[in-house]
Amino acid sequence: MQKYKMVYWSESKQRIRYTVVHNFEDFENYDYIGALTKVEFDLLIEALFIKFQDEEISFEDVQLMYDRLRKFCNEIKNITENL
Repeated sequence: MQKYKMVYWSESKQRIRYTVVHNFEDFENYDYIGALTKVEFDLLIEALFIKFQDEEISFEDVQLMYDRLRKFCNEIKNITENL
């Protein structure tokens, strides 16, 4: 069983949070993106860095990357489960 944690993004701080806690310190400045496993989260960080490097990243950009990554991971899971 894989453990999923919640991913939050703060556009003003340009910071990402990966946590199981809903009410972490300063949660008012973060928007919920979705849930990922640790490996999927690492892929998200890598993809964001490759695409944006030192540029500002909007909430919409992070959400779009998350959605694409989630779709990709689901396709991989379907392939491995249907062998």
